[in-house]
Amino acid sequence: MAHRHTTLLLATAAAAGLITAAAAPVNAAASAEAHTAAAVTTTATFNDPAGDTAAQSRIRDHIIDLIDGAAAGSTITVAMYTFTEDPVADALVAAKARGVNVKVILDHTTVTMTGGEYTTLTDGLGTDRAQPSWVFACPAGRGCLGTRKLPSDADGAINHNKFFLFSSTGGASDVVVQTSANMTNTQRTDLFNNAVTIPDAGLYDIYQAYFADLLKYGTSSTGLSNYYKTPSSGGYKAYFFPRQEASGTEYNNNAATDTVKLILDNVSCSGGTQIRMAANLFTRDEVASKLVSLKNAGCAVYLAYDGNPGSMSSAVETILSGKLTKRVQCYETRTSGVNVGLHSKYLLISGTYDGVANKKLVWTGSHNYSYPSLRANDETLLKIDNSALYDQFKANHDTLMSYCEGS
Repeated sequence: MAHRHTTLLLATAAAAGLITAAAAPVNAAASAEAHTAAAVTTTATFNDPAGDTAAQSRIRDHIIDLIDGAAAGSTITVAMYTFTEDPVADALVAAKARGVNVKVILDHTTVTMTGGEYTTLTDGLGTDRAQPSWVFACPAGRGCLGTRKLPSDADGAINHNKFFLFSSTGGASDVVVQTSANMTNTQRTDLFNNAVTIPDAGLYDIYQAYFADLLKYGTSSTGLSNYYKTPSSGGYKAYFFPRQEASGTEYNNNAATDTVKLILDNVSCSGGTQIRMAANLFTRDEVASKLVSLKNAGCAVYLAYDGNPGSMSSAVETILSGKLTKRVQCYETRTSGVNVGLHSKYLLISGTYDGVANKKLVWTGSHNYSYPSLRANDETLLKIDNSALYDQFKANHDTLMSYCEGS
């Protein structure tokens, strides 16, 4: 199924001998104190699977630096889909050992997957949620919130979230890290991903409230398949899923409740508006049709998408074929025989939005342009009204459009 793309990639990598222990376990005694981290600022981070080890590991290593920079008495909060990265798990366990409160929610997939870090985390953090540190896995066969099994997706809902929250690290408080990357080896070495780091007290509180709801419903016998919430803080707005279709409509035929389509409805093509998208999974007809209509209205529309078979539905392919300003498929084959793909998920708009000219906006998170992401899964989409962050994402998109052009 579409949302199991990551698991399939991991299985392929394991068969090829690509998933290995990346580092020896951290010695907790040697890590009794937080290191002096670089100052934490509002920034975007992008890995480069076609680059050297440092370039491939930029997102992972950035997160490890933030974990290592958390001092005793502070709190680290994590929600993640799949987790095989030894160094990140070891850093979280070492943080707990030096007095940091570490709370982790994972999808149940991590409990059973090859190379998963669930045992390392349970051994190092414990599972007693009455304690300051713990790890919890959502129930099998569902997310923590979402419980639906869509007709086109027999595997059912998952907790597809990918975020880290730090109450204090690197001299900054209330730090939110929202990424497109799971904490797995393959996400570093074979797939383009993105992350954004934002110190903002209001946004931090919004994510903490959502995390509390993941735990509340995840520990109950029933979830909440129409959780949809859209809280804001300054230049940031979070969209939390799943979002149910309107009564009397089908899950895959209700544009009035498709959040990304509704975002695009606010775009005006007057004055040279540009729309840029990076897509891992793209199966929503309503979004595809809206992109074409915006191109026809005078917007420039650029799409970079993953070329793994099944990443784009045949219906979306038919809608988009030859009708955008430019689109590229990211599926470059390396000498190792393993393809470089695209796991990033973001939407960029430069121009007139909601009646305001000269906007530079980013939407990013765990949310794919797929029906499970909209209707079934636990997902986060984050709106960012920050021109400096837009410029960083736009530069990354230029890189994708160039690198993937030959695929």
